[in-house]
Amino acid sequence: MRYRRAWYRFVYVVASALFKTICRVETEGQSNVPETGPLILASNHLHFFDPLLVLAALPYRYVTVLVAEKWAETWPISWFLKSIGAIFVLRGEVDREALNKCLAVFEEDGILGLAPEGTRSRSGTMQRAKPGIAYLATKADVPILPLGISGQNQMLAEWKRLRRPRIVVRFGQLFRLEPVQGRRKVRQLQERSDEVMRRIAVLVNEDLRGVYTDSVRELEPTA
Repeated sequence: MRYRRAWYRFVYVVASALFKTICRVETEGQSNVPETGPLILASNHLHFFDPLLVLAALPYRYVTVLVAEKWAETWPISWFLKSIGAIFVLRGEVDREALNKCLAVFEEDGILGLAPEGTRSRSGTMQRAKPGIAYLATKADVPILPLGISGQNQMLAEWKRLRRPRIVVRFGQLFRLEPVQGRRKVRQLQERSDEVMRRIAVLVNEDLRGVYTDSVRELEPTA
Protein backbone atom coordinates (compact mmCIF):
# COMPACT_ATOMS: atom_id res chain seq x y z
CA MET A 1 0.00 0.00 0.00
CA ARG A 2 2.84 2.40 0.81
CA TYR A 3 4.41 1.72 -2.60
CA ARG A 4 1.07 2.18 -4.35
CA ARG A 5 0.43 5.54 -2.70
CA ALA A 6 3.96 6.72 -3.52
CA TRP A 7 3.46 5.67 -7.14
CA TYR A 8 0.04 7.35 -7.20
CA ARG A 9 1.55 10.61 -5.95
CA PHE A 10 4.16 10.41 -8.71
CA VAL A 11 1.41 9.87 -11.31
CA TYR A 12 -0.54 12.78 -9.81
CA VAL A 13 2.43 15.15 -10.04
CA VAL A 14 3.33 14.10 -13.59
CA ALA A 15 -0.25 14.19 -14.88
CA SER A 16 -0.89 17.58 -13.29
CA ALA A 17 2.28 19.07 -14.75
CA LEU A 18 1.76 17.49 -18.17
CA PHE A 19 -1.83 18.56 -18.71
CA LYS A 20 -1.25 22.04 -17.33
CA THR A 21 1.52 22.34 -19.92
CA ILE A 22 -0.30 21.00 -22.98
CA CYS A 23 -3.73 22.40 -21.97
CA ARG A 24 -5.02 25.57 -20.40
CA VAL A 25 -6.64 23.94 -17.39
CA GLU A 26 -9.01 26.24 -15.50
CA THR A 27 -10.49 25.05 -12.24
CA GLU A 28 -13.53 26.28 -10.33
CA GLY A 29 -14.84 25.19 -6.94
CA GLN A 30 -11.72 23.47 -5.61
CA SER A 31 -12.71 24.63 -2.13
CA ASN A 32 -15.67 22.23 -2.33
CA VAL A 33 -13.28 19.26 -2.13
CA PRO A 34 -13.07 18.17 1.54
CA GLU A 35 -9.64 17.38 2.94
CA THR A 36 -10.85 14.26 4.72
CA GLY A 37 -13.75 11.84 4.77
CA PRO A 38 -15.26 9.30 2.37
CA LEU A 39 -17.07 10.43 -0.76
CA ILE A 40 -17.88 9.57 -4.36
CA LEU A 41 -16.33 11.81 -7.01
CA ALA A 42 -18.76 11.68 -9.95
CA SER A 43 -17.88 13.21 -13.32
CA ASN A 44 -18.99 13.24 -16.93
CA HIS A 45 -16.89 11.06 -19.21
CA LEU A 46 -16.46 12.15 -22.82
CA HIS A 47 -12.77 11.58 -23.47
CA PHE A 48 -10.12 8.95 -22.75
CA PHE A 49 -8.04 11.59 -20.93
CA ASP A 50 -10.82 12.67 -18.53
CA PRO A 51 -9.38 10.85 -15.48
CA LEU A 52 -5.99 12.52 -15.96
CA LEU A 53 -7.66 15.91 -16.42
CA VAL A 54 -9.35 15.36 -13.07
CA LEU A 55 -5.94 14.73 -11.50
CA ALA A 56 -4.66 17.97 -13.01
CA ALA A 57 -7.47 19.89 -11.30
CA LEU A 58 -8.02 18.00 -8.05
CA PRO A 59 -6.27 19.05 -4.84
CA TYR A 60 -4.17 16.05 -3.86
CA ARG A 61 -6.12 13.19 -2.33
CA TYR A 62 -5.80 9.51 -3.18
CA VAL A 63 -8.66 8.53 -5.48
CA THR A 64 -9.61 4.93 -6.21
CA VAL A 65 -11.00 4.76 -9.72
CA LEU A 66 -13.87 2.48 -10.73
CA VAL A 67 -13.39 1.15 -14.28
CA ALA A 68 -15.01 -1.40 -16.59
CA GLU A 69 -13.71 -4.97 -16.40
CA LYS A 70 -12.81 -4.90 -20.11
CA TRP A 71 -9.73 -2.80 -19.32
CA ALA A 72 -8.36 -5.50 -17.01
CA GLU A 73 -7.09 -7.42 -20.05
CA THR A 74 -5.91 -4.48 -22.18
CA TRP A 75 -2.17 -4.04 -21.65
CA PRO A 76 -0.54 -1.60 -20.82
CA ILE A 77 -3.70 0.18 -19.64
CA SER A 78 -4.49 -2.75 -17.35
CA TRP A 79 -1.03 -2.58 -15.76
CA PHE A 80 -1.34 1.15 -15.15
CA LEU A 81 -4.83 0.91 -13.66
CA LYS A 82 -3.86 -1.96 -11.39
CA SER A 83 -0.74 -0.08 -10.28
CA ILE A 84 -2.82 2.82 -8.95
CA GLY A 85 -5.35 0.54 -7.24
CA ALA A 86 -8.29 0.82 -9.65
CA ILE A 87 -11.33 -1.37 -9.01
CA PHE A 88 -12.58 -3.31 -12.03
CA VAL A 89 -16.33 -3.88 -12.21
CA LEU A 90 -18.47 -6.10 -14.42
CA ARG A 91 -21.02 -4.06 -16.33
CA GLY A 92 -24.66 -5.09 -16.60
CA GLU A 93 -24.69 -7.31 -13.51
CA VAL A 94 -24.25 -7.16 -9.75
CA ASP A 95 -20.54 -7.46 -8.99
CA ARG A 96 -20.31 -8.35 -5.29
CA GLU A 97 -16.52 -8.44 -5.24
CA ALA A 98 -16.26 -4.93 -6.68
CA LEU A 99 -18.98 -3.70 -4.30
CA ASN A 100 -17.07 -4.98 -1.27
CA LYS A 101 -13.89 -3.28 -2.50
CA CYS A 102 -15.79 0.00 -2.91
CA LEU A 103 -17.21 -0.25 0.61
CA ALA A 104 -13.68 -0.91 1.91
CA VAL A 105 -12.54 2.36 0.30
CA PHE A 106 -15.22 4.27 2.21
CA GLU A 107 -14.36 2.51 5.48
CA GLU A 108 -10.86 3.96 5.11
CA ASP A 109 -12.29 7.48 4.52
CA GLY A 110 -11.26 7.30 0.87
CA ILE A 111 -12.55 8.76 -2.39
CA LEU A 112 -14.06 6.59 -5.10
CA GLY A 113 -13.99 8.17 -8.56
CA LEU A 114 -16.47 7.05 -11.21
CA ALA A 115 -18.59 8.09 -14.18
CA PRO A 116 -22.32 7.54 -13.46
CA GLU A 117 -22.88 6.75 -17.16
CA GLY A 118 -20.80 3.61 -16.69
CA THR A 119 -18.68 4.18 -19.79
CA ARG A 120 -17.27 6.87 -22.04
CA SER A 121 -19.97 8.57 -24.09
CA ARG A 122 -19.72 7.88 -27.82
CA SER A 123 -22.07 10.71 -28.75
CA GLY A 124 -19.83 13.49 -27.50
CA THR A 125 -22.47 14.57 -24.99
CA MET A 126 -23.75 13.29 -21.66
CA GLN A 127 -25.81 10.10 -21.78
CA ARG A 128 -28.20 8.69 -19.21
CA ALA A 129 -26.77 7.41 -15.95
CA LYS A 130 -26.85 3.81 -14.83
CA PRO A 131 -28.46 3.17 -11.41
CA GLY A 132 -25.19 1.89 -9.93
CA ILE A 133 -23.99 5.18 -8.44
CA ALA A 134 -27.25 5.65 -6.53
CA TYR A 135 -27.11 2.08 -5.23
CA LEU A 136 -23.55 2.55 -4.03
CA ALA A 137 -24.09 5.99 -2.50
CA THR A 138 -27.24 5.02 -0.61
CA LYS A 139 -25.91 1.67 0.56
CA ALA A 140 -22.69 3.21 1.93
CA ASP A 141 -24.42 6.45 3.00
CA VAL A 142 -21.63 8.64 1.61
CA PRO A 143 -21.86 12.09 -0.01
CA ILE A 144 -21.29 12.75 -3.70
CA LEU A 145 -19.09 15.47 -5.14
CA PRO A 146 -20.20 16.31 -8.71
CA LEU A 147 -17.53 17.35 -11.18
CA GLY A 148 -17.97 18.66 -14.70
CA ILE A 149 -15.30 18.73 -17.42
CA SER A 150 -15.72 20.94 -20.50
CA GLY A 151 -13.49 21.46 -23.53
CA GLN A 152 -12.09 17.94 -23.83
CA ASN A 153 -14.08 17.38 -27.03
CA GLN A 154 -11.84 19.97 -28.73
CA MET A 155 -8.51 18.66 -27.48
CA LEU A 156 -7.34 16.74 -30.53
CA ALA A 157 -8.44 19.44 -32.97
CA GLU A 158 -6.62 22.11 -30.99
CA TRP A 159 -3.45 20.04 -30.67
CA LYS A 160 -3.41 19.48 -34.42
CA ARG A 161 -3.37 23.27 -34.80
CA LEU A 162 -0.53 23.41 -32.24
CA ARG A 163 -2.78 25.19 -29.78
CA ARG A 164 -3.35 24.53 -26.10
CA PRO A 165 -7.02 23.58 -25.67
CA ARG A 166 -8.97 25.32 -22.92
CA ILE A 167 -10.22 22.80 -20.37
CA VAL A 168 -12.59 23.87 -17.61
CA VAL A 169 -13.05 21.63 -14.57
CA ARG A 170 -15.80 22.65 -12.15
CA PHE A 171 -16.43 21.09 -8.74
CA GLY A 172 -19.97 21.35 -7.39
CA GLN A 173 -21.31 21.17 -3.86
CA LEU A 174 -21.30 17.97 -1.82
CA PHE A 175 -24.74 16.41 -1.49
CA ARG A 176 -26.38 13.21 -0.35
CA LEU A 177 -29.05 11.14 -2.03
CA GLU A 178 -32.26 10.29 -0.22
CA PRO A 179 -32.39 6.64 0.84
CA VAL A 180 -34.37 4.18 -1.24
CA GLN A 181 -37.48 2.96 0.54
CA GLY A 182 -40.59 0.93 -0.17
CA ARG A 183 -41.49 -0.41 -3.59
CA ARG A 184 -40.10 0.26 -7.08
CA LYS A 185 -36.53 0.44 -5.82
CA VAL A 186 -35.02 0.12 -9.29
CA ARG A 187 -37.01 3.14 -10.43
CA GLN A 188 -35.96 5.09 -7.35
CA LEU A 189 -32.31 4.27 -7.95
CA GLN A 190 -32.57 5.46 -11.56
CA GLU A 191 -34.21 8.70 -10.46
CA ARG A 192 -31.46 9.35 -7.93
CA SER A 193 -28.77 8.57 -10.50
CA ASP A 194 -30.42 11.05 -12.86
CA GLU A 195 -30.24 13.62 -10.07
CA VAL A 196 -26.48 13.09 -9.88
CA MET A 197 -26.17 13.63 -13.62
CA ARG A 198 -28.23 16.81 -13.52
CA ARG A 199 -25.89 18.20 -10.90
CA ILE A 200 -22.95 17.34 -13.16
CA ALA A 201 -24.71 18.81 -16.20
CA VAL A 202 -25.00 22.19 -14.48
CA LEU A 203 -21.19 22.24 -14.29
CA VAL A 204 -20.46 21.61 -17.99
CA ASN A 205 -20.98 23.68 -21.13
CA GLU A 206 -24.56 23.55 -22.42
CA ASP A 207 -23.59 21.80 -25.66
CA LEU A 208 -22.26 18.83 -23.66
CA ARG A 209 -25.37 18.17 -21.54
CA GLY A 210 -26.99 15.73 -23.94
CA VAL A 211 -30.10 14.02 -22.56
CA TYR A 212 -30.03 16.29 -19.50
CA THR A 213 -30.19 19.59 -21.42
CA ASP A 214 -33.83 20.33 -20.67
CA SER A 215 -34.16 18.87 -17.18
CA VAL A 216 -31.09 20.68 -15.86
CA ARG A 217 -32.33 24.23 -16.36
CA GLU A 218 -34.19 24.28 -13.03
CA LEU A 219 -30.88 23.73 -11.22
CA GLU A 220 -29.03 26.58 -12.94
CA PRO A 221 -28.40 29.66 -10.80
CA THR A 222 -30.58 32.63 -11.69
CA ALA A 223 -29.22 36.15 -12.15
